Amino acid sequence: MALHNSLNADSKPILAPVISLARGVEAPDTLRLTTALQITIDLEQLLRIFSETVQETISHQGLTYRNDEQHYVVAVGHTGRHHCSYRLNLLGTELGEVAMSRNKRFSEQDLAQIEYLLCALVYPLRNALHYREALNAAHRDPLTGIGNRAALEQNLARETALAHRHKKPLSLIVIDIDLFKQVNDRHGHTVGDAVLRSVAHVINEQLREDDLLFRYGGEEFVILTSGTPQQGAALLAERIRTAVAATPCICNGKEIEVTISLGVATLDDENGTVLFDRADHALYQAKKQGRNCVVLAEQVNSPPAQ
Repeated sequence: MALHNSLNADSKPILAPVISLARGVEAPDTLRLTTALQITIDLEQLLRIFSETVQETISHQGLTYRNDEQHYVVAVGHTGRHHCSYRLNLLGTELGEVAMSRNKRFSEQDLAQIEYLLCALVYPLRNALHYREALNAAHRDPLTGIGNRAALEQNLARETALAHRHKKPLSLIVIDIDLFKQVNDRHGHTVGDAVLRSVAHVINEQLREDDLLFRYGGEEFVILTSGTPQQGAALLAERIRTAVAATPCICNGKEIEVTISLGVATLDDENGTVLFDRADHALYQAKKQGRNCVVLAEQVNSPPAQ
């Protein structure tokens, strides 16, 4: 079910199966742990409950869970000098790795008890991972692999609240592929889908790690870029516009040149809906100005022109 890799600072790695306990090692009571783990399928909360409950049996300073395949890292507490790590596997399915750490060296009895306690975590962890996968799928656009409209609405509300609370800038960019209907009419929807994927990829390559990209619907995309004032968002928008224009989409031997129009708005004393509407209006102005350009929305509280 799992393997542990003991990495005490002054010892060599040791591998051992988790099911059996060594002779003379008392099996810890897992009833309270099992009951506690049944109250949630949220991954972070599950690991926090596991760490807090196991603390009564095995004192430790921190617990880290890592799942490289699904790009999850969850840390609870602090990192100590000594640590032991466990690769969890259920019926041939890799569930990731759990590591516990503390400043005091782990004894062989400690390791055996940790392994036993981990047996109570495996099934709840699998359920939490399935739940996280379902949530991610519900917020992902199946064609491009980026966030969908539901994900945008959720993140826009959160990022707007954080920007107001911490008094940090937040900018939103609305992007529309120019004359996309003509691409579908002339080349077919298979090529149109390839163009959407290509544009999403090119946009993504211009973004910082913290920037968020969504497909709003049809040929329209939205970027949320936190900590970015209007000037920085305008530079990003222009960089994206240039990159898309310089990167034709190749599909079925056809080279399809594409341009985009962009509207940019920076958060003022407003909610996320108003911010989006201002960026969308700026996009409309970009279309009116001939497409393949960037237009900045006026600030809500900007002084009137003299």
